[in-house]
Amino acid sequence: MKHDAAHKHIYILPEVTADLLRLVLPDWADHLDFETLEDVSSEFFDANHDKRVGDMVWRVQLRGGRKKNGERPSLLVLIEFQSEVDWHMARRMREYTDLLLARLIRRGRPRREGGLPWVLPIAVYNGSKPWTARGRSSDLAPLPWAGMERALALLQPQKYALLSAGTLTAEGRPAEDWPLGNRVAATVRLQRCGSPKALVPQLLAEAERFPGPANASFRQALHAWAKALWADRTGSADGFPSFEELEGTGGTKMTTVLEARWDQWEAGVRQEGLEQGVAQGRADLLRHQAERRFGAEAAGQLASLLAGMNADRLIEVSDWMIECQTAGEFLDRLNHKD
Repeated sequence: MKHDAAHKHIYILPEVTADLLRLVLPDWADHLDFETLEDVSSEFFDANHDKRVGDMVWRVQLRGGRKKNGERPSLLVLIEFQSEVDWHMARRMREYTDLLLARLIRRGRPRREGGLPWVLPIAVYNGSKPWTARGRSSDLAPLPWAGMERALALLQPQKYALLSAGTLTAEGRPAEDWPLGNRVAATVRLQRCGSPKALVPQLLAEAERFPGPANASFRQALHAWAKALWADRTGSADGFPSFEELEGTGGTKMTTVLEARWDQWEAGVRQEGLEQGVAQGRADLLRHQAERRFGAEAAGQLASLLAGMNADRLIEVSDWMIECQTAGEFLDRLNHKD
């Protein structure tokens, strides 16, 4: 999808990652100290950057309790973004988790008395098709004996968490149960807008839920996401209001402005389609006439020369067909006419 980069960009904000954790760990989110969230992605790349550990890695401390070395226990959140279903996602997540912990051990962190941190792998999926990939790496190689599967399941790595924007679920919770003030839920509601015309009204409604200077960065990221969705659906970002326009204009007025722009865009698309249809019809007629006048070979060469010509130029070409006496003269004029 063309909007993948804008989607990922939203998650560089710690408040968005915090809301992601609130969705996938609703019963445990209160045990996480979101004030300590830090992006540590850069720590988990090899020197040549060819072995990454997921798309993003965040570290967050847990509330209460201390390790033997006096540090608070922490959780590493490994995020992988997907626009298509990957059947082997469980294996990839297991590999990323192993690489992440191996690098911590090689660096001598944490020390023996501190222990290794917990790792939570999360797949953030924004595709439209249902997510059908298996949740555990052991599911990719099922055993023929159910009893053995149950026994070995206790020894397998924990499965990854899934947030599916396309099918509106987060670890089994439908979007209807997501809090209105959740930033991740806001991005999903924008993606689920039925038409481009509905994007700005929805964007205004979402932005109102996150007012004030403290949320300005998120509103700007949300605007970039909506603009990318608009461009993905219309083929161009033209006509989409700027962030400054959205911030400085009342919602009712901005909706009216957008409706006018949408009407202009639709009219332009209709006109462009009409012009393309007229041009195609004239091109087909010219090829037929060229075959009757100069033969099939000339008509075949004409087909590629007519590609992309507008209706006015095609009228000019039809005049040349009458003026020229031979196929060579006609094709030569087409090849050399500015």
